[in-house]
Amino acid sequence: MEVLGNFVEKDWYLKFRMPQDAFRKLCDQLRPYVNPKTTNMLAPVPLEKRVALTIYRLASNVEFHDVANLFGIGTSTACNIIWEVCEALSELRKIYVKRSKSVPELTSHIAGFERKTGFPMCVGALDGTHIPIIAPQSYPTDYYNRKGWYSVVLQGLVDHTYRRSSWTLMLGGLESAMTHNVFECSHLCRKLEDGTFFPPVTRTIQGVNIPALIVADSAYSLTSNIMKPFPDGVRGPRAAYNACLSRACIHVEHAFGRLKGRWRCIMKRNDSETKRVKHVVAACIVLHNVCEMQNVAYQETQEEMFEQPEAGPQQQGALDDFSPAKRIREALVAHINTLQ
Repeated sequence: MEVLGNFVEKDWYLKFRMPQDAFRKLCDQLRPYVNPKTTNMLAPVPLEKRVALTIYRLASNVEFHDVANLFGIGTSTACNIIWEVCEALSELRKIYVKRSKSVPELTSHIAGFERKTGFPMCVGALDGTHIPIIAPQSYPTDYYNRKGWYSVVLQGLVDHTYRRSSWTLMLGGLESAMTHNVFECSHLCRKLEDGTFFPPVTRTIQGVNIPALIVADSAYSLTSNIMKPFPDGVRGPRAAYNACLSRACIHVEHAFGRLKGRWRCIMKRNDSETKRVKHVVAACIVLHNVCEMQNVAYQETQEEMFEQPEAGPQQQGALDDFSPAKRIREALVAHINTLQ
């Protein structure tokens, strides 16, 4: 703990992206999952030090040996600790990454989105982004994306406070990459299809019964729960709808920017083994939500360049003009234009 004692409060935000009290609370929550063991040879590395060096590594993306030197332990020991704590952090998803399961929670998110963007019945914004990785030894072409580098794809659903409530990580396959393919393979898609992802909350707008909605870009298909924009070039009422939807969609882009800006290990190339990437990403998502729930101010620096979420080709769909999804969208068009 001698290293942590050298940090003032400003250092905690800079090195660990959170205040010291939030760090202590996180350590207490990780205690059941991280168990330093005493051996005949060495005393165990304390829990707080294990968590600190892991968060420092995720935030800075420095080399393992540099982290080990800073915290005064061996490189191999630091590596083992980091993987252990990342797996432990991923276990906290049930606390920090969860969807709205009650009507009051859902209506609160809906009200938040409408207050900020004017888009009614929106509970989340959905999109995907690439996480750079080294070329895997097995089936590397599955991870080679259209931009010319190796990656896995992270799909995120975020609320109006930039917190993730659902996420899917696609490890290779499906061209490593089309956001709509990731969605179709996701738990979120299955839950939306069987009507169990959201509590049964509806609102009548322009004579149409409208359920809780997710906003997304043109890479996704239009459904009764997912609203997407009209093709570029529309004018009049539909253009106003597109602008309103864009104000809601941008929340997921900002969330990806904050996620990668705080946790540099997923903004720059992640050198972890492919099998460990999912735990690293999960850990970063948990830590992102910790920061957002603690209202930790996010400051973008000039050196940070955030990759925009990947947009695949537009999905045309086979909906007729009287489909429920199209009726919902046209009702939203009419409603949004009454507010202009």
